[in-house]
Amino acid sequence: MARILMPFLLFSFWGSNEAPKTGTVVFEIRNIDPKLGGNISAGIFQKEFFPQVGKQFQGKDLKVSGRSMTITIKEVPPGTYGAVAFQDANENQELDANFLGFPTEPIGFANGAQINFGPPSFEDASIRVEEGKVSRIVIKLN
Repeated sequence: MARILMPFLLFSFWGSNEAPKTGTVVFEIRNIDPKLGGNISAGIFQKEFFPQVGKQFQGKDLKVSGRSMTITIKEVPPGTYGAVAFQDANENQELDANFLGFPTEPIGFANGAQINFGPPSFEDASIRVEEGKVSRIVIKLN
């Protein structure tokens, strides 16, 4: 029995070290206002949390360094995600809004999706991440 079980256990152990099958998302963010300073926050969201700040599936913040910046998010499982970036001028890790709920900090969505009496739909601002591939998106802040 031990001779039968040992090869199975070794095969199972080696198979468990397989690298996760993921993709990469590269944000090219344009129209940044360096005078506002702060951070650029870029994130991808699953449909049920789109576009709630702090509920992103994966995200990254970088200090503003120019009028355009590139932010890379690695090891993203394949799937469809909503993509958003905003300039967090006061670095409070929130998208500030006025009393009507409209953003007061520059924000942009994938595919040029726009705010019209609320955020764009997930479908309008979504990207597809595929295993072993790089998904490149351009987001222009408004």
